[in-house]
Amino acid sequence: KGASLMILTVAELKQLITTDKPEFALQVMLEGLEELIIKYTSNNFRNRVTGEPEYPSSIKTAVAEIVAWKLRNEAINSDETEHKPVQSETISRHSVTYASDNTESDIDERFGAPKKYTAVFNQYMRARF
Repeated sequence: KGASLMILTVAELKQLITTDKPEFALQVMLEGLEELIIKYTSNNFRNRVTGEPEYPSSIKTAVAEIVAWKLRNEAINSDETEHKPVQSETISRHSVTYASDNTESDIDERFGAPKKYTAVFNQYMRARF
């Protein structure tokens, strides 16, 4: 599919979130989310007059939030402690507790992200016949 179909370009995404993830990896994430959203909602978000894709701001925001969550969750679950948010640290007998994401139990299995980020897609569902 062409780049014109993108919900967000990588450049637009980088204006909404901060990341050092390679552009190709972000592009693949965006394309994958777009395919999932179109399939889940049965909505291709095309303007009926022009035929061009028109994604509402709420969809763009949700996509940025999902990508940010996935990147943050990836860092939390990796072995690299420099990217993990510290919840508490004790100096004597040095102890560090890393914060975890409490939304883990409320994951939307279709998108692999918390339901609080994916609930917006329900507003754009179209009936399938």
